[in-house]
Amino acid sequence: HLIADIEHGNIKVPQFQRDFVWEISKSAKLIDSVVKGYPIGEFILWKTNEQLRSIRNIGRLNFPEKAGENIEYVLDR
Repeated sequence: HLIADIEHGNIKVPQFQRDFVWEISKSAKLIDSVVKGYPIGEFILWKTNEQLRSIRNIGRLNFPEKAGENIEYVLDR
């Protein structure tokens, strides 16, 4: 569900979040664990219907904007 929510624009990374610091190999292992359904710990999400001025995309992927809907912003992992 996590990947689908990201692809549909329901979960976003806010611009005020710190820069990405993980190495590619560590990121790949996290995604692999998510896809396989392994426990990965917790994400802290902020759910709001307020649209933030700027959103950080993930890599080169641009995800759809969802105005007026509840969006969950990743605050920490």
